[in-house]
Amino acid sequence: MQGQCAQLAELRAGWLVDIRSLPLRVRFLAGESTGSYVTRLASRNGLAVSHLLESIGDGRSAPDVDPRYTELYVNRAGRGRLAALVGRPVEELIKALPSTGDEHLLAEEASGGPAWKWPWAPNGGYLVRGCGMCVAAREITEPVWLMCPDMWHICARHGRFSDNSRDDKVPFIDLSPGPHVVQAERRRVTLTRRLGPAGRALMADAFGVLAHQSVRLPRLGTKRTTPLRLLPIAVKVADAMALIERRRLEGHLPHDDFDLWLGQMKSEFGWTVSNVLNLWRTMHPVLDAPPQRQQRGTHLPLAAPHARVGSMRSVDEITCLPWEILTTSERPYG
Repeated sequence: MQGQCAQLAELRAGWLVDIRSLPLRVRFLAGESTGSYVTRLASRNGLAVSHLLESIGDGRSAPDVDPRYTELYVNRAGRGRLAALVGRPVEELIKALPSTGDEHLLAEEASGGPAWKWPWAPNGGYLVRGCGMCVAAREITEPVWLMCPDMWHICARHGRFSDNSRDDKVPFIDLSPGPHVVQAERRRVTLTRRLGPAGRALMADAFGVLAHQSVRLPRLGTKRTTPLRLLPIAVKVADAMALIERRRLEGHLPHDDFDLWLGQMKSEFGWTVSNVLNLWRTMHPVLDAPPQRQQRGTHLPLAAPHARVGSMRSVDEITCLPWEILTTSERPYG
């Protein structure tokens, strides 16, 4: 009942009295960019994208916008219209298309009417090619582009690595020769689901630890396959960080206990990584008072230095460590 009321509010806000769903439906692919989905929706119904956008609201766009290069954004009323055209509840739209979430909505028009915008570049995150086998399983014939916080995506189901490269000659890397990478990705997903946004922050910090010059590992972006090399150890480091971070947030972290943990890290990862973890500790001081939990369960509460973790912020934007994690390059992955 609550979901139906929320959808009705969006429909009213978007002036959707006369909007009907398109005759031909298009299945969602989790994590897809709004631009990619709308392009497929228009094609399926024999419409020009510009014509479909007119039904969503007011906006401007070049006639040859390619969803592999930029993302489509809508305001709240425009989101309501898109949901009506798709014929699905707004909640399902938000779950499938990350950029339709509240934090990514455009500011409301002065008139309060529906609007959309297709800027030259995404406002956050990266457009990453979707797994071809996931796409084929949904009987989708054209390429699909995901909206991801980082420049790569690993499909643990089909063992494929894809990134924001537009090179159609090598659209993905088969991970069957490296099952340990797929296992690491599954552990990463489990970690972030268990800990919530704080888990993403710890993963970013783990990549940051590995980016320190003393560790002598390649930084993200130096090669297309660098994430595959770093992910297994990064997940292990993040898991170890989670143990000590939970105690810090609970207010139970005597200095001797941290020293003991640091000794364990030296034994497991070596002295260079343990030294960097000591630097990481200085960015996570003991709190005067434990933060309040926002919800029950296993999620860690967010606290300084990670007070907010946006869903489309990349590892180099989330980490509290001051050095660069990502190499500066126009297109690190090709």
